[in-house]
Amino acid sequence: MFKLAANGIPALYELLYTEDLPLDYIKCPLSPASRLEVAQARHYLPVLLHGWGPPGYSVTMREIPQPGLLQELAHLSGTPFISAHLEYDPQRDGELSRAELLGRIGQNVQQLRELTGLEVLLENVPWLPWKARPRYTTDPEFFTEALEVSPAYLLLDLSHARVAAWHRQEADWDYLRRFPLDKVLETHVSGPRLGQRGLQDWHLSLLEEDYALLEQTLLHLPSLQILTLEYMVHPERLPANEPRGAQVLLQQLNRLEALRRRFSLVPEVETGTLRLPLRRS
Repeated sequence: MFKLAANGIPALYELLYTEDLPLDYIKCPLSPASRLEVAQARHYLPVLLHGWGPPGYSVTMREIPQPGLLQELAHLSGTPFISAHLEYDPQRDGELSRAELLGRIGQNVQQLRELTGLEVLLENVPWLPWKARPRYTTDPEFFTEALEVSPAYLLLDLSHARVAAWHRQEADWDYLRRFPLDKVLETHVSGPRLGQRGLQDWHLSLLEEDYALLEQTLLHLPSLQILTLEYMVHPERLPANEPRGAQVLLQQLNRLEALRRRFSLVPEVETGTLRLPLRRS
């Protein structure tokens, strides 16, 4: 059975005082205060280390920022692996051809593995047409190439996938099924919402369509190890009728706990406390 994680937000810590939560990990969101957040979360549970700041790291960047901090957090957190966005920004990362970008991704993944001694997961991000970022970097086929040159595994963010599919004018599952789903070790879930610029990932509560897509996707993730709820509660993004508060978080965690009891995994290779699929030589 896969493990369950959630973002280390104030509502979660409020619940930890009063509830026996079905959690195995606390995920620390990207933040300039990564060290403090990891230390706080580690008092309760092991931590999923997702990027580190500042700035929020993407595996496409020219160099790994603060490698000493990364090594420190990898040791402090108890994280089973590390993950980072695959989000290419030509203005930040420099103008690169597709081949050059894949080469940088492969080089950075190898450096991350050497620094931490951990496996690396690459996360899909949304394609937003108003941002100057190549559409091809959100092609599922590009992720297959990136995992082949790395080698790395996939962190599949379902909200990001829904947003990307919406702006690419593709059906959710038609888009998702083209990813290398057998390489997914972690999945993020949260609730996107329609805004003035179309569907966007605001990390709100899960709606019925989000649960339905998750259930459909879980049937195709043979290597899944961790399911992470990325509920964030941004007050400025909450519509007037949007539910909020610790109880909303608790309801989602309980529903995800019921869902994970319906799914089990057949592991292939055990590594530490997690079981990883066989790696290509």
